Amino acid sequence: MRLRHASATDRVALAELPIGSDGELWLEEVGEIVAGLLDWRDRRPELDRHVLVLEDDHGAVVAVSAHEAEEDLDGRVFARSRYLLVTAVHAERRRTGLARVVVESVVADIQRNGGEAVSWLVHPGNQPSLAFAHSVFPNIEETYPPEDHPYARFVLIL
Repeated sequence: MRLRHASATDRVALAELPIGSDGELWLEEVGEIVAGLLDWRDRRPELDRHVLVLEDDHGAVVAVSAHEAEEDLDGRVFARSRYLLVTAVHAERRRTGLARVVVESVVADIQRNGGEAVSWLVHPGNQPSLAFAHSVFPNIEETYPPEDHPYARFVLIL
């Protein structure tokens, strides 16, 4: 396995990464986000956007994660505070520990590069992601701010 920054050649792999559906709205949303990640990354360079892919030993993309600098409503950018937009794992590779590897690696990289906090949103019906956040980061803060409704906001202080 190798975690690396995504390149233009990953466009098709990301667009076709099978996230699964299970009839859950958040999975459909994640699939749409993943398919558009390279375009997202290339907009707004001031937000220092990163898209990382995890390749298996055969070079196939099996997971992806993306993060950016936090921005407030007034447009101020906080480089030391990162927003984790998405982490997604190939549907056939879920429950194998890959999400944990990716998220822990991304968080460690953010911390090495001077990051002080990482936040992300989770749909309250997405029980596996809620459980994941609490098991991997037991000291994480969970809130339900009105501006993020219905999502839970998690903040990890590094």
